[in-house]
Amino acid sequence: PNPFNPSTRVTFSTPNSGQARLVAYDIRGRLVATLVDGFVAAGRHEVIWNGRDASGRAVSGGLYLLRLDSGGQVAYGRITLVR
Repeated sequence: PNPFNPSTRVTFSTPNSGQARLVAYDIRGRLVATLVDGFVAAGRHEVIWNGRDASGRAVSGGLYLLRLDSGGQVAYGRITLVR
């Protein structure tokens, strides 16, 4: 769901198997969390983001940008955390 609290399920699809990286950035462009970083099979995938940064600290409410890099393609999304 969007907005979410305390966690959300992020779904994405890749047309081919290969390396994928899905990261969350805050509105200022700072890296908050890496949700996926490695090899994924072709198809649909889901990952849960628990609203925490890479150090395990709860992040503040607000808008977060998701960036998926896979197979030479880049896709973006927005999610809102409500605290």
